Amino acid sequence: MAQGFFKHIPNINYDFMSDGKFYQAKDLFRKVSVWSYLQEGISGYNYYRITSGDRPDVTAATLYGDSTLYWTFFLVNENLQDMNDWPKSQTLLHRYIARKYSGTVLKASSSTDIVSFNHDTNVSSKFLMGEKVTQTTTDAYGFVTKVDPTHNRIILNSVVGTFDTSSVVGSDSEKTFTPSSVVAEKDAVHHYTDSDGLLTTVSTSNTVVTNEEYERDLNDEKHLIRYIEPKYMGDVLDEFKEIIRD
Repeated sequence: MAQGFFKHIPNINYDFMSDGKFYQAKDLFRKVSVWSYLQEGISGYNYYRITSGDRPDVTAATLYGDSTLYWTFFLVNENLQDMNDWPKSQTLLHRYIARKYSGTVLKASSSTDIVSFNHDTNVSSKFLMGEKVTQTTTDAYGFVTKVDPTHNRIILNSVVGTFDTSSVVGSDSEKTFTPSSVVAEKDAVHHYTDSDGLLTTVSTSNTVVTNEEYERDLNDEKHLIRYIEPKYMGDVLDEFKEIIRD
């Protein structure tokens, strides 16, 4: 049914399983819009909750009896920009979080411990990206991959040993502080929410949402998708074909 459209579309490699193995898929994620058509009739689409672990082609086969129509999900769902946005199974999500948030977070008591400026000498002092940070009492060390004065912290990767809160850490740029906490990056603060569930940067009396919780919530939201009702698919494919030609 959809094969006539695919010959006009280039391939692109995707790591579907987040395991470093790449497979070819059609590069239809330029977000060619068919909203102008769908918005003319609200009945043109419906909603479906993806079964955890089902790939796009499996979902397309379930809804349309045609696995090649998987690409239409990416046309009508704004939060699906490419294959990496497709909801992940719990196993893949765990692997994704571990890879994305692989660092160690050292939190300071104040942002000036991370970045400071001496007005008398007009000299700034801060941790530098890529520099080595060590803690002599524990023999632990790692390398700075992010400097985050908003949350009074630095993020280290390639960490050897275990940092603790008992003594000073220092860097090649001679910036030092004693960590008030040391946590795995996946367990660090992503943001806070207030009593109404609204995002805020204020920590006092608000709820912590960790990086792992944020990713799990985001993945859960992606399970509910729009899809084009089968009876409208022919019209949408015709419009898509015209857009591609243009």
